[in-house]
Amino acid sequence: MNSAPEPAFTLRLHGAGGAFSRRYGTTCAELRLPDGARWLIDCGRQAPEQLHAAGVRWHDIHGQIVTHVHGDHIYGLEEFAFSRYFYDLDAVGSIRSGGPRILLVAHDAVRREVWESLASSLRYVPDLPETGMGTLESYFEPVPIVAREAPQGNPWDHAQTCVSGQLRVVLRETVHVPGKPSTSVEIALDRAGDRVAWWSGDSTVDAAFLTALEPRTSVFFHDCTFVDYPGQVHGAFAQLERLPEAVRRKMVLMHHEDDLELHRERAEALGFRVALPGDAFDLVRGVRL
Repeated sequence: MNSAPEPAFTLRLHGAGGAFSRRYGTTCAELRLPDGARWLIDCGRQAPEQLHAAGVRWHDIHGQIVTHVHGDHIYGLEEFAFSRYFYDLDAVGSIRSGGPRILLVAHDAVRREVWESLASSLRYVPDLPETGMGTLESYFEPVPIVAREAPQGNPWDHAQTCVSGQLRVVLRETVHVPGKPSTSVEIALDRAGDRVAWWSGDSTVDAAFLTALEPRTSVFFHDCTFVDYPGQVHGAFAQLERLPEAVRRKMVLMHHEDDLELHRERAEALGFRVALPGDAFDLVRGVRL
């Protein structure tokens, strides 16, 4: 009897908790494409330990997608960059010896903040000629922007599209911390981008947008907080639970607090699925593996 074929697009959550989670880990998800290329979506402060526990090495990763700059989303990038810069592993040479740089997908405005955050450590590269001062491009190869949508209230593009091999994503600005660049990720599951999987990054709930996107979306991954506080910067469950049933049943809640089990029964009764570290999903079918 033949075994079932491997899913073409998969996503595995190495961390599924919020910024202060100790039980579920900070944000890091691994996207695998049909050609086997492996990308990380965000790389939080616990990512080095999460990937090690899963048997994933920095040299196994093809590229990095960054939604925004907060420690629970990018503080693992320093180790990623230094490991790839200085060390050879199997067939992947170090960057300093001519090996491939890490492909980087990020909105222009986010990419600038990535370097602002990492520069104090990564700019010091002892073997660079003359100045010896590294740049973002010393470690990463930014993937070009192939399409842009005009700004909507902020000075940066509302959305940017990046393509690298079989990866095609739309990075669309979200409402997170006011005035801060932050994007969701629409992962194209076909050549035309008519079918997508959606990843929120960190975002308040945009019910109209999610409802409009639902017909062509296989699965939504949305950050979720069960604490509804003034100045909300995440997906408040009190708003998520008011989404149409068609959206709820395609939605996986992630980036939640450690008291998840107090709320899980209600969430699942409403059709939500709840992400835990190690969970993997077939993005085309929108199902947990």
